[in-house]
Amino acid sequence: MSLLATARDGFAGKTHSHHRVAAAKIVAMRRKIWLILLAQGVLVALLTAAIASKRMPLGIPGEWEWLRVHARPSLVGLFLSGLAVAAYCGFVALGLRAVASPRLAPPREAGWLAGLLGVSIAIQVLIPTGAADEYDLTKWAYVNCFGASTGYYQVARKQAVADPWRFLAEYPVWIQSQDSLHIGTHPPGLIVTQCLLLRAMEQNPGLADALVQSMPFSTSEGFRQVERMDRRPIPCADRAALYLSSLITLLACAGTVVPLYLLARSALPPPAAWVAAALWPLAPAANLFQPDADAAYPLVSALALALAAWAARWAHGNRGAASGLALALALASGLVMALGTFFTLAFLPVGLIVALVIVLVPEVVSRRKAGLILAVGAGFLIVTALGWAVTGADPITVWTWNLKNHARFYVEYPRTYLVWLVVNPVELAIALGLPAAVWCFIGLGSPRSVPRIAWATIAVLFLLNVAGRNMGEVARLWMLFLPPLLPAAGAGFARLEARPRVLAISAGLLGFQTLALQAMIQVVYPV
Repeated sequence: MSLLATARDGFAGKTHSHHRVAAAKIVAMRRKIWLILLAQGVLVALLTAAIASKRMPLGIPGEWEWLRVHARPSLVGLFLSGLAVAAYCGFVALGLRAVASPRLAPPREAGWLAGLLGVSIAIQVLIPTGAADEYDLTKWAYVNCFGASTGYYQVARKQAVADPWRFLAEYPVWIQSQDSLHIGTHPPGLIVTQCLLLRAMEQNPGLADALVQSMPFSTSEGFRQVERMDRRPIPCADRAALYLSSLITLLACAGTVVPLYLLARSALPPPAAWVAAALWPLAPAANLFQPDADAAYPLVSALALALAAWAARWAHGNRGAASGLALALALASGLVMALGTFFTLAFLPVGLIVALVIVLVPEVVSRRKAGLILAVGAGFLIVTALGWAVTGADPITVWTWNLKNHARFYVEYPRTYLVWLVVNPVELAIALGLPAAVWCFIGLGSPRSVPRIAWATIAVLFLLNVAGRNMGEVARLWMLFLPPLLPAAGAGFARLEARPRVLAISAGLLGFQTLALQAMIQVVYPV
């Protein structure tokens, strides 16, 4: 009996010891999480204070700097936008608890993703209420009206809308004499979009009138102010087309949460994918640059990358249906990238990320990897060739002159290479949001836990930075590369097994950073 008692006491002691070790690990983990949240808060506070004090340059003096907002936002607007951010934080915390359930079924997961889409649209409409007068939803009227901000509407109205097909056919010649800024460095997609919207509104006056009547008051006031400045009225169809363009940008930017979640879900469990997607709607770049077209591109890049990531995942399956589905997804990824390239050549590096994601899959044999890359290329070529055949515009000539015009920019506006090499990553982290960037770094601290898509994106961004293709404005120009970085944040969150309230606090800090930057920095108005 004494031997049994001794054995029983020894087992109980070991169990108690294990419990103490486990409890100590939990305490240490919680302490680490609170230190991370404290670091996020300190970084956001330091950034806000540095910009407010005007001691921190918003770029490189003498070369490129973002302008400052000198007007103050209203207290009511700040309160409403802050309340909206708080409500959003509560929703994403509830969503994280729901998708972390071991009994999560696909319909329930899809329902929460649909809910995230809805609140993403709402929060990106409400955040601008915290901006100063004329920097709120007034920008939905201003940005596309001002030629110095974009210029696509002016070209569409004056040169293209009367005969779009002729304009497209002559585009390869026309682009050769354009500037080194917005118009000369882009394919015709944005001009064509403005043409389509203008013609649709002209042909449907009832719809145009309904859109004009549905505008927020600040947007309507923005159009009236533009009329006073230009001393000419803006036709109802033009107002409706410009407003609809802003709405499309909003829906695309907020809608990025869906392909982003699917992209993260290709390599991560639902809770980590939810964190990755939930951080996007509060990202500073995603809010401050609306309704500039760059804010719509992340939807396209995230969709192309999600299709490629799932193609690579299905290629690991057995032959037959799985292999066929993988090729179809790869083909679709190429189709999406080709559509994106109709608007900006920034989608060419996205193609490199897609190729890296496929090549880096260790479980897939080389022959299947080659097949997937060929399928991506086929999808890209199909859409590109079809566009060439329909419009008569040679894309190779257009792209060549886009690149020539872009290279001319740095001759007309010289930049200091080594300085921007350092500044670009800092600006990119601020554009993503410092709390989200901290979670990304935590994820990268455990390389094997981070999805390949994040590593491939970091590699391509490194190459772009070293190549000096973009020296300045990367918060706007590299916005389409921000979504594939966020799965690393989800992996970092999952690595520490953080709770929903931690996500709520991080999202709150991210929202605060966005509201603070919105109140101090001017990014979409002409300089």
